[in-house]
Amino acid sequence: MKHFLRFAVALLAALWCSTPLFAQRAERRETPWTQAVLDAAERTPIQEGGRVKPLNTYAGFLLLRLNGKRSLATPQGETLAPSAWLLDLLFFPEQAAEYECFLVQDAQVIEAIGLHLDGKRKRDRYSYRELQPGLGKLYALAQQFQHIDEKQREPLQQQVVALAHNIDEYEAVAHHADFARAELSTGGSERLRKLFDDRASVSVRDLAAQAAELAELDRALAADSASPEDRQAAAALFHGLDDLLGSARTLALYPPARTAPRDTAWLSPSDVVAEAFAQRGVEAQLELMGWFERAARSCADPEAFSAAFEGFSARAVAQAQARDEFGSVDLEVSYYRADLLGKALAAFLFAFVLAGGMWLAPRVKLLYAGAGVVALVGLGCLASAIVVRCVIRDRPPVSTLYETLLFVTGVGVLAALVMEWINRQRLALSAAVVLGALGLFLSGRYEELDKRDTMPQLVAVLDTNFWLATHVTAITIGYSAGLLAALLANANLIAGFFAAASTSRATALAPLRKSLARMTYGALCFGLIFSVVGTILGGIWANESWGRFWGWDPKENGALLICLAQLVILHARQGGYLRDFGIAMATAFQGTVIAFSWFGVNLLGVGLHSYGFTSGIHTALWSYYLAQWGLIGVAGAHYLWITRPESAPAAQRATSASTASAALRPERSAPSIEASSR
Repeated sequence: MKHFLRFAVALLAALWCSTPLFAQRAERRETPWTQAVLDAAERTPIQEGGRVKPLNTYAGFLLLRLNGKRSLATPQGETLAPSAWLLDLLFFPEQAAEYECFLVQDAQVIEAIGLHLDGKRKRDRYSYRELQPGLGKLYALAQQFQHIDEKQREPLQQQVVALAHNIDEYEAVAHHADFARAELSTGGSERLRKLFDDRASVSVRDLAAQAAELAELDRALAADSASPEDRQAAAALFHGLDDLLGSARTLALYPPARTAPRDTAWLSPSDVVAEAFAQRGVEAQLELMGWFERAARSCADPEAFSAAFEGFSARAVAQAQARDEFGSVDLEVSYYRADLLGKALAAFLFAFVLAGGMWLAPRVKLLYAGAGVVALVGLGCLASAIVVRCVIRDRPPVSTLYETLLFVTGVGVLAALVMEWINRQRLALSAAVVLGALGLFLSGRYEELDKRDTMPQLVAVLDTNFWLATHVTAITIGYSAGLLAALLANANLIAGFFAAASTSRATALAPLRKSLARMTYGALCFGLIFSVVGTILGGIWANESWGRFWGWDPKENGALLICLAQLVILHARQGGYLRDFGIAMATAFQGTVIAFSWFGVNLLGVGLHSYGFTSGIHTALWSYYLAQWGLIGVAGAHYLWITRPESAPAAQRATSASTASAALRPERSAPSIEASSR
């Protein structure tokens, strides 16, 4: 939102039409991008959000924020991957403006900014060209609505602010390469022309290369009152340079000097020019800028562009390698190409289908074996993705809310498969495939809602591998086991509805429900151990980070609630207050306690753990709460009004039969006793 004024329509017009600028803009790309160019673009390093990553990762999440997905269809029917789209946006902005890349959830937003576009659905995608006439009103509304707290905004207001922010990001990238296409006029100044070998216009890179001489000339002209034409030409030159550099701050593609400290931020073209005028030595960065300028000016010639852009990418990679900041970039490119999480989700969905067939045809052993094998394949893909992410970031497996979804899913599936290997009753296998499919689906939805890099630079309190590997991992394992217990408990409650249909079915389902009760108890105990250990380790971490072991922070309270809920259930079972059905009810409820501690407290936006707030999950979280509490309520009513009354006569008959048998048993045994006494 901070760029709204800069990117207002009037200023855009000034940037595009400023008289000192002679920009050559290639209108259209006539041929598809070559694979060599796409490969170079994918692995070009960029620093964004404090982390060095591939340009493909940056492009993918930018397109996800704008378009709602990581691919885009052009009006000509071409499907563009993130890197191809970003290349079009940088080097063919006029053509990219025709791509429908802005997802608008409600057409009321379009009407609110004064546009009436026919042929569009309520939820549809729009091009920049279509939205351009309404940008002035959009920015005005966004500036008005952004002063309202995000939690208090109405849906329409929130969508207006989001669309304005997306267009702001789009424009910043679309105009980033303007500096590389433009030529700045030296005017009628002989002294300026002499500085640049008598050229009438110069590039931004040429200006930066002569920064020291240009600064000295500017000081001399300021002191020379006899050269008004030279001063006017120099002022126009610097004004044009400022205009260009205002739109060249977006992409930090230029690594700092090799000798700069490790935490030095990477440079944008604007930063490179500023460093050049400060005489800090940016020869390597100016070389990179020259290759980028050659690429921007040769868009109409695919071969020349390919040579220039690949040259830029190769030198950027070499400079990043010299600083030891390129190590995991290629691995990250391979990670996103492999789409391990997508393959894992597909495997779990296929295993879910096989598991359904396994219950419909229990005698077909091949379905049981196939479901188990495919579930293992899904777990293997998920585990591989988690390991690769650890290598890329040099971090333990859990450092963000998104990664907790992956880790909880992986641990839960593994625990369920181990249970299945022990008892071979198909129950835990079914739970494994359900948990795997549901967990990966939710992780994908979370990524779509958050729309940010899932491997970001960590906040300061999390930036320690020791506590990430101990407290966070332990507490997340506790989440996983507790949610697995809740899933098994829900299966037990649902089985109770089928058991009530007939006595024969109740008898047939009794062993299955008993197994579910045992597995629920085991998962609950497993979860309690890690929840308690993780909470204690969290207190020790808090003592190191904030100087107190416990401060009744919402996240700390949530962790305590999990431990207390699980302890109450286990103590009630030990004391005989809860039996199988009661334990299933209570364990299903503790699943909502875990959900609150895991995600719910982050929605509060208060406390020292408020860094985990994620907009958009409120509805999903409350949907789970209401569905879970609804199932518990229906199951409880069903038990009190149907199952229990029906079982009372049978229990009375069994008690009567037992009493009669006990009364008859002494009479039958008396003769033998008397005979033995004889």
